[in-house]
Amino acid sequence: MSAALLALVALTLGGCGMNAQTLQSYTPANGVNIDDDFLKVRNLLIIADASGQGRLSASLVSQQTNDRLTGVAGTALKDDGTRAGALTVGAVNVDLPAGRMVVLTGPGVAPIAVSGGDLKPGLTAELSLTFANGSSRTIQVPVADAADPIFSSVTPLPTGSPTPASSPTGTASPTASPSPTTTP
Repeated sequence: MSAALLALVALTLGGCGMNAQTLQSYTPANGVNIDDDFLKVRNLLIIADASGQGRLSASLVSQQTNDRLTGVAGTALKDDGTRAGALTVGAVNVDLPAGRMVVLTGPGVAPIAVSGGDLKPGLTAELSLTFANGSSRTIQVPVADAADPIFSSVTPLPTGSPTPASSPTGTASPTASPSPTTTP
C-alpha cells in the first residue's frame, strides 16, 4: 500500500516545474540580442532624446575571426509598427577583434550617432548592421529614453556631426614674469 501511495505521489509531483520560469530564456536588458556562429550582439538599442537625436548602444563579439562593423542603416517605426522616416547614421568603423567584446558606448570607441524626425523614445526602429566580412543583420530594436537615469552615463550626441574630443598635448608650466629693474 505504501509503495502504491509513493508511486502516486511521484507521478503527481513529477510533472511540477517542467515550465518553470527559471527554465525560460530571459535577457535582463532593455535591448535585443543577435546570436549566430560568427557574431554575438547583446543589448542592441538606440538611446535617444525627444528631439530624435541619439546614439547606438550594444556589446558585440566576433566569435571566430577579426571583423569590423562598417555600416548601420535604419528606419524609425511608428507605434503601429509601420515604417516612418529613414534614420541618419553617423560614421561607422568599429574594429571587432576575434573573441573580444567591444562596447559601442565604451571608452576608445567612436560614438555612432543616430537621428531622425520620427525617432522617438518608447518606439522601435529597424536597423541593419553591415560587417567587413560581407554579412549583415537586420533586427527591430527599442528606442530608449535618454532621460532615464539608467542611461545617465550614455547621453545622446549633440546636434550635428560628432567631433573627436581634444586632449592636451603637454603640461602647462607657469611663465616667469619679468621683475622690475632699476637703472642707476
